[in-house]
Amino acid sequence: MTSLFKIIRKSLAKKICAGILALVLVTFVVGLGFLAINARRLVLQEAYQHAERALDNTAQRVTGYLREVETATHNIMWQVTANMQPDSLMSFTRRVVEINPNVNSCSITTEPDFFPEYGRYFSAYSVRQGDTIATVREGEYEYFDKVWYKTPRDAGKAVWVDPFDDYNEGTLSSAEMIASYCVPLYDADSTFIGVLSTDISLPRLSEAVSALKPYPNAYSLMLGHDGSYFVHPDTSRLVKTTMFTDVDPKVQPDLITLGHEMIAGHKGNMKTVAEGVTYVTFYQPVPKTGWSLGLVCEERDVLAGYHQLPYIILPILIIGLLIIALFCIRIVRGFLKPVKELEWQVAHITAGNFSEQMPRSRRRDAVGRLQNHFATMQHALQEHVEDLTRASNEAEQQNRELEKAQRMASEADRKQSDFIKSISHQLRTPLNIIMGFTQVMRDHHASMTPEERHRMTDTMQQNSSAVTRMVNMLLAASYIDRHQVSLKDRVPCNDFAHELVSRANSRPPTHIIISVDSQLPDTEVIVTHRDYLTKAIDELLYNAKKFTVKGCITLRLRQGARMVRFIVEDTGPGIPEEAIDTLFTQFSKLDDFTEGLGLGLNISRQFARILGGDLYLDRDYTSGCRFVLEVPRTKSTNGSLT
Repeated sequence: MTSLFKIIRKSLAKKICAGILALVLVTFVVGLGFLAINARRLVLQEAYQHAERALDNTAQRVTGYLREVETATHNIMWQVTANMQPDSLMSFTRRVVEINPNVNSCSITTEPDFFPEYGRYFSAYSVRQGDTIATVREGEYEYFDKVWYKTPRDAGKAVWVDPFDDYNEGTLSSAEMIASYCVPLYDADSTFIGVLSTDISLPRLSEAVSALKPYPNAYSLMLGHDGSYFVHPDTSRLVKTTMFTDVDPKVQPDLITLGHEMIAGHKGNMKTVAEGVTYVTFYQPVPKTGWSLGLVCEERDVLAGYHQLPYIILPILIIGLLIIALFCIRIVRGFLKPVKELEWQVAHITAGNFSEQMPRSRRRDAVGRLQNHFATMQHALQEHVEDLTRASNEAEQQNRELEKAQRMASEADRKQSDFIKSISHQLRTPLNIIMGFTQVMRDHHASMTPEERHRMTDTMQQNSSAVTRMVNMLLAASYIDRHQVSLKDRVPCNDFAHELVSRANSRPPTHIIISVDSQLPDTEVIVTHRDYLTKAIDELLYNAKKFTVKGCITLRLRQGARMVRFIVEDTGPGIPEEAIDTLFTQFSKLDDFTEGLGLGLNISRQFARILGGDLYLDRDYTSGCRFVLEVPRTKSTNGSLT
């Protein structure tokens, strides 16, 4: 001990460190005494707050989950009431399930005989089945007495319905227990017409509730209006039993009290005893549902922090003293050896580490001034290096841009050459046929039969039409982007479609007949540019007839909320998957041996977009090709669609 005191007395640094450690040790002893007095209260308070925060997080997670379902339902509801058509209702239910991953299924059910053609019952239903979505008109069953139908009907407002088994014999059903958000539907006269029901699966709801566990043996539960379990670790209790089932009020009055507190919508915590184990249950209501969320924790887990306190404080005391001792040594060395630290920094920069800026010193002595001079010198050197690096990067970027421009110029030359070759071939072939047949008819007209002359003139006419069509495409491609159009032509949709089909049927091959299938009323009229619309649809009919060897071609007219759709559907060979992405690109063809310039679809899409619509390929159609051309419907004077 004497030797230790002698060592400390000989070193000023060691004296300072020993004094600081002695003061800290006394402070630690006093602090530990105060901590021992208040530890239990503080640890218990923090444990309760931790559990309550976990419950709040779970409640927010569940509320957000339910709010997503409510928002998805209300977002589609106005479209449902505005489009009460069987096909539209089927589409609406499918859309809700498609765009909302948390939704398990969706149904739109109507009052008896709402659609007379379907009889007493009509229910459009879509359900998620793994990675697919099934959409059907449900089979006939008496759904009017189901809780998810009569509850919103009687209440006259949107409600959450407790989980139930969706199975109905003879209908498509969810394989899981579901909870439903049900909204009553009313027509313009405020007459009840049906229910829009959006469903979430009980297992997914259970995942959301059970995701957070603040303590090892904690678990979450959720109760319905009558105390039935929605979420519980024992899945055999779900829905089938309540919190009051098999509970003796005389033996376990605390559980009865807890159950009534939860279903009454209160928030708080309560201790209960079950099978000799003391539990603390934290509970709070789920807004707008009448459900209650609970977090059950064993009391020994809640107080585990207090019991571990001695094992934590002693290491903290020892480690704290060691850290303070090291900190003191570093401070003293920092005061006594500033020149050595400056020497190390200068050597580090000399080794080439220019990007690491030397810190400026606040010291006013010679060492501080020397360090600041070195920092200024390093900053100037770093700026010079950065200027050199920037110049090098700019030169490299310019080289890359020149290489890219050169590649683009070469590609443009290649495309120009290929286009000239293609158009020369496309024009030369029909012109050679016309010139050859003209020469034959001139030299051998007298010896030819009427059938031969008629066949030759038909062939000459077909090739003349082909030349004219290619010239028209080139002209359209050259001026389509430079002309302003006025959408003022009134076009009756059905008459216009029959006119186009009649003209297309007169073109060969005549054994392929094009038919019209329209769901538009004869009074449907659109205001557009008739010539552009005619050219776009003619091109689609021309292509369909060119590639369809057998089968049929149909021009379908369909009415959307804001668009009229002209759908050209054929039974031809279809479009290969690898060619779909470049289908509407200029000069794009399925192969080099196909007749045409590769401009038709590109020009047709540009026409459609100039008219305010679009043209696209329906990829879901696999029996040939189905092109959909959309143009806007006419607006009336008050701004609504007609």
